[in-house]
Amino acid sequence: MSVTISKARESLFTLVDAAEKGEKVEFTHKGTRFFIVAETKPSKLSRLKPMPILAPGTTIEDFDQATKDMQAETLAAWERNNG
Repeated sequence: MSVTISKARESLFTLVDAAEKGEKVEFTHKGTRFFIVAETKPSKLSRLKPMPILAPGTTIEDFDQATKDMQAETLAAWERNNG
């Protein structure tokens, strides 16, 4: 992304956020190019967005109850087979 110094002044925080995300940010002032670069390169994993793991309409309470039911069934089956 390349902008003029005036535009850079107007949107400095937006440009810094873009540089922090790894985008190339540059602006020109009196014929000299300047770059905004984050000190550390962001991790590729930091750009991942969380993915919903529960089916639509399922609540965490439903999930907790299903987990408890499954544990109880597993324990009962183990006791039947090994008891």
